[in-house]
Amino acid sequence: MMGGEFTLTEREAEYLFRIIDSSINIFRRHQFFLWAQGELQGLLPHGMLICLFDEGNGQAVNIERFSRTDMDEIRFSELCRPDGGIVFRAMSAWSAGKNQPLLVCPNNSHTPTYKRFSNDLKRENLQRIAAHGMFDTNGRTTCFFTFTQISAALSERHAYFLELLMPHMHMALVRMLFHERHHKQGAVGERSRKLITDRETEILRHVQAGKSNHEIAQLLYISPLTVKNHIQKILKKLDVNNRAHAVAKAMALKITL
Repeated sequence: MMGGEFTLTEREAEYLFRIIDSSINIFRRHQFFLWAQGELQGLLPHGMLICLFDEGNGQAVNIERFSRTDMDEIRFSELCRPDGGIVFRAMSAWSAGKNQPLLVCPNNSHTPTYKRFSNDLKRENLQRIAAHGMFDTNGRTTCFFTFTQISAALSERHAYFLELLMPHMHMALVRMLFHERHHKQGAVGERSRKLITDRETEILRHVQAGKSNHEIAQLLYISPLTVKNHIQKILKKLDVNNRAHAVAKAMALKITL
């Protein structure tokens, strides 16, 4: 699309190499989460990434979310409604635009595309959307990635990054889903729930939502020291070194889902 229009800076080239290099080692959900919240941020800073994957053959569409931001399941389900949710509407706009990267940004508030999504962006605090996908030889969409909660203005350079990243994002997602399906990760997750108590699970969900110890203490009417003690126990039980890794491993084991 625009390969001849842009030249990567030295830093962008380094980010791209790290993203591609680390993508081939993604097999589990927590690895994809850390990748999306780590390396990918170098080229496409975002708060939430929503991934759709359609196997066809009458199978249900997989909808995956990788986010540190706090959004309850009801609101998220509304975003992903096939009959009018903003994610599926974005995918329709992408298809109508001949499968070119979709950028929805207030900087282009005069465009029909932005006007079509502006109310949803403001209501759900999504700010901006950068989206792209992959399709098969019959033109059927196989996967679609929606980056949201983007604080910086979007430009055609971000569209170029999307073009470069799509094949690697697609393969990383497929590898993760394949591993989960064929290694029965769900069954492992059920056994792993018993690793931590209900209270520890509740605290871990707040950590996943980005809450501080003080904020969690206020929400649960306990002291910050008690929260700290619970988190130390969680880290030990999950055999991780910090809060981010605890969240990632909890997602992989489906403790907080």
